[in-house]
Amino acid sequence: MTQRIQIGAVFIIMHLSFGYVVYPNLIYRLTETAHWEIILCLGLLQLLLMWFYIKGLHYFPNNDVIDIHLKMGRWAAIIFLIPFVINLIALVSLNIRIHTEVIISIFLPRTPYWSILLLLFFVSVYTALKGLGTILRSSIFIFLFVIPLVLLNIFSSAINFNIHNVTPGLDLPPKFLLNMRFFYLLGFSSFLFLGFITSKTNLIFRHLFVAWVIVTLLFLLVVYIPLLVFGQETVITLTNPFLEAMDSIDISWFSFNRQAIFFGVLLVGLVILTNSVIFWMIGRVMQKVFIWDSSYWIIACSVIAFIVAIAVPNKYLLEKYFLWSSGAQAYFMISIPLTIFIYGFLSNRGVKVREK
Repeated sequence: MTQRIQIGAVFIIMHLSFGYVVYPNLIYRLTETAHWEIILCLGLLQLLLMWFYIKGLHYFPNNDVIDIHLKMGRWAAIIFLIPFVINLIALVSLNIRIHTEVIISIFLPRTPYWSILLLLFFVSVYTALKGLGTILRSSIFIFLFVIPLVLLNIFSSAINFNIHNVTPGLDLPPKFLLNMRFFYLLGFSSFLFLGFITSKTNLIFRHLFVAWVIVTLLFLLVVYIPLLVFGQETVITLTNPFLEAMDSIDISWFSFNRQAIFFGVLLVGLVILTNSVIFWMIGRVMQKVFIWDSSYWIIACSVIAFIVAIAVPNKYLLEKYFLWSSGAQAYFMISIPLTIFIYGFLSNRGVKVREK
């Protein structure tokens, strides 16, 4: 039971890490009304892919996603998984850089961004080197620390809500399904890590359903809080809508007179755990495919990711590259679950035919 809670906590934290900063902007650009439609459609698509993924993994007991690809052949594993690793390196690099920019804008405006990057990378890599057990135990601590801050953000922001700023509506037919940005949003789904822990735990779909419901509700809140505060016409012009919504709240009665400070602290916890999981995934893939200790791969890939994060010259290119990376991640979100499901289904069918 404890391990299931830990996995659920990681699932929620990873989604929040990607969802707070970039997710609302993409939603606002996709539609002017009925934002809930996009969030629910995206959530249902994610739920479907998770079902395929876990069903496919169950065809191979005590094997993780890397072992399954190796069963297809070593070259198949290289062709499928090495591009995935390359994109993970880019994703973790750009994710930390984006969060660093937000953290600097909140409470460290005079601090050089490379020093914050270095600190975030160091803590993330150290946690990843300690292994899955440390990551799962840390997830509970961060979850218990983060959730009260999330609730504080939600309840305190209600004083600035204007219900007339939101037009729920129903947009039929849903044109956003043909928009490329909708599939960029799928790239923020963080369920592929589940396939890396199946050899250590027994994943059951219904246990993850609760975590999925929580994530969907939190995404609705992340999108609708800025809408309720500013309205669609204003929110589309903001760089960080949720941060601006937090900054609009007067809490001078409290010891910290800016709620955005809580948001910044929240982001630090989210980004550290998320990138620890990603670095751990990278190490697992490289260790099993190329037979070399995972710690060396984690350190090597983190150095590459740090260089990439430093090399991005401005925020415009940072957001552009991050969207490209999330678009590539959306491809893996679809291809890996379906590949494992189809391969598992055909393998299981072949075994039954031979038994007859």
